[in-house]
Amino acid sequence: MKSSTGKDSSHKSGRLDEHYLLTLAMLFCIYFLFIPTPPCVSGECEGTAVLDIAETAVLNFSNKAVTNHTLQGTNTTLTYSTTAASLTVIGEDREPGSRIFYIYYAADDQSSKTQRPVTFVFNGGPGAASAYLHMGALGPKRILFGEKGNVLPTPVRLHDNPKSWLQFTDLIFIDPVGTGYSRLIPENNGKNKKETRNNSNDIPVKKQAWGVEEDANSLARFIRAFLTQEQRWRSPVFLVGESYGGFRVARLSNLLQSTYGIAPRGLVLVSPVLDFSLLWGGSHSLWPWVALLPSYTAVAAIHEQSTEISYQADKPRASLAGVEQLALSEYLSGLARGELEGEWLTTTSCLTGINTRILQRSTGRIPPARFAKLLLSDQQRLVSLYDGSITLIDSEPAHQELTSGDLYLEQLNIPVTAAFNSYISEELHFKTELPYLLLNDDVFKSWNWHSGIQGSQGFADTATDLKKAMSRNPQMQVLIMHGVFDLVTPYFSSAITIRQMSLDTAIRNNIQLKVYHGGHMPYLHQNAFEAMFKDGSVFYKQEN
Repeated sequence: MKSSTGKDSSHKSGRLDEHYLLTLAMLFCIYFLFIPTPPCVSGECEGTAVLDIAETAVLNFSNKAVTNHTLQGTNTTLTYSTTAASLTVIGEDREPGSRIFYIYYAADDQSSKTQRPVTFVFNGGPGAASAYLHMGALGPKRILFGEKGNVLPTPVRLHDNPKSWLQFTDLIFIDPVGTGYSRLIPENNGKNKKETRNNSNDIPVKKQAWGVEEDANSLARFIRAFLTQEQRWRSPVFLVGESYGGFRVARLSNLLQSTYGIAPRGLVLVSPVLDFSLLWGGSHSLWPWVALLPSYTAVAAIHEQSTEISYQADKPRASLAGVEQLALSEYLSGLARGELEGEWLTTTSCLTGINTRILQRSTGRIPPARFAKLLLSDQQRLVSLYDGSITLIDSEPAHQELTSGDLYLEQLNIPVTAAFNSYISEELHFKTELPYLLLNDDVFKSWNWHSGIQGSQGFADTATDLKKAMSRNPQMQVLIMHGVFDLVTPYFSSAITIRQMSLDTAIRNNIQLKVYHGGHMPYLHQNAFEAMFKDGSVFYKQEN
């Protein structure tokens, strides 16, 4: 199998193997990639029919629902309006290219639009709609989860969210093309021109929106059109993105300034990936393994499998300070020397709870898909890659690695899907026959990663864009939020990237990293959710 950058990702000991690469695709909420696709006969299988509808049916531009609501905060009552609608985005050929669906929350007190921030929110994928951040953390309605992030039994419970970020900013939740209700606009009276095909696997390439640069241009055009339509050009602009959405936000921060005359005041990146080389390195890469070690240790500690640290839930990163230092010294040098014996392997075993002999056979490199099975194998339990504090029944204990989708993510998708479909229709009164695509794996499969490579070869990178944006706009602040149990985009990868950016001293303090007791979606844990609201509120207030 080839990765999106053309790197060979076939399994060998100590390599970021095929399951891990697919897991990283799943990070970005494309869990379908683990499920074999049944063959179609004459193009008549059900999945194809759904995608045909998704690609050809487009929301009517006049389909718009505006409703009014009240949100009771801790000490205040907020009245606000909600607009569920779509905007037509003009492509590079100056023709309508796509229709992007959004939900816009605006506080009623708009006496000074130049003071009230406006925040554009994205989830990841590529191929995920914005419902995760919307219904899980930032929106005025929130799904009820267990205190420790566990998914509760159906039916889903949706309740008012007094800690919605609407308390301090207006919010626009955006579904990129191919997700939610957003679609490309067919050409030639509903018949698309012949699509360019990828010679290796015959996957259609959606040049208008499905690629690193293409996606950024599409969303930048949306933001410009929205600011014009809603007369918000003088409002402070913020961007919030989760997972690949964080990558997207960093990319946009530079593009908006250089091309569209829009200077964001602040960026919030939740569980982002800034440089894919720290996640998708080849067989001889060192940084991906270094980035994983602190999170492996935290997961082992929460399950009482680590004998080296005393983990504190209220101080997750401080608990791992020594592990971070070791990762950058003894562990890194041990990997680089290729030694299969020594104190560094013994220490790694004590930290991670993985047997020394297994570490020796793996040259000190344990892929997350293997770690998730190994840690609690004696209990026939596995841990979630999205949140290593969550334990799951291992339905395939004989397999050494995960061979199917992350069960925790699959559990999570059920209430998110049910809650959004109920909310959009029953409370926002938006009606359409289109299916809401929470996840669309066709987007990921068709993604043009090469347009995001800084140079002639390598991996997609947006740290360069972020550094340019911060240098161009020295007032712009950046807040990066991570969960300590995230094994898909580990927090330490962002810490390493920030150091490697070598920011000028004038802007070095404009970026901060916060680590919470949670996973890839840290806000599913109640304490992390409350801490993220508090940190977000402080971040916005200091910017205004």
